[in-house]
Amino acid sequence: MLKLLKLLFVPAIALMAVLNACNKSEDTADATIEEAVDQSLYSIQERGGIGRYGCYELVFPLSIVLPDSSTVEVGSYEALKDTLRGYFQANGTAGGGHHGHGPRRHRPAIQFVFPISVLDQDGVLITVENEDALRELRADCRGTFGNHGPQGHGHHGLSCFDLVFPITLQFPDSSTVEVANRQEMRDRVREWRQNNPGVHGRPQLVFPITVQMTADSSLVTLNSKEELKQLKEDCE
Repeated sequence: MLKLLKLLFVPAIALMAVLNACNKSEDTADATIEEAVDQSLYSIQERGGIGRYGCYELVFPLSIVLPDSSTVEVGSYEALKDTLRGYFQANGTAGGGHHGHGPRRHRPAIQFVFPISVLDQDGVLITVENEDALRELRADCRGTFGNHGPQGHGHHGLSCFDLVFPITLQFPDSSTVEVANRQEMRDRVREWRQNNPGVHGRPQLVFPITVQMTADSSLVTLNSKEELKQLKEDCE
């Protein structure tokens, strides 16, 4: 009887070891995917001084180019994270990108489909036409990316706040329009630019505005561009 128990016990231990190894392998794979997501998000924002550690906030919706050259439109940072996570789960995390900020800081190549729009600290909507213009934004305001690395960026480094709609935009010709959501804001800005070629100046928010803080979901009313700038500077 004792011999039989030993014969049963040894395979059971072996099976448990295999299952434990499989679980560790899955945990490692999940960690690698999340690391790739963090590094991609960090790289996207760092290039333009965007997000909590930069001076500008991305205006959604926008489209990105994945490492396989496919394009995807996303309407928020959460959608962007889900898209990146799904891509790396399906394709792995190798290939593309560059290195920096310490050893093994691999950054898969994720690009914007230009033009994109960003909101600066004065409430001005800036249309960014290409990668060179994005780098110029970063040169104008580098932010504090040098004090932070990619690790955990998707959880604590993405954005300072979200605009609460509706909001009113004022164009350089002093005309105004109320927009109900991000999509309409993007469409109205593009429409105005197409109808006013060569006109200098940029659209800007009409104050007061309300924003929802990403840290705690609280609502904050801002009465001027000075208050918006202070909020952005204090956000980190």
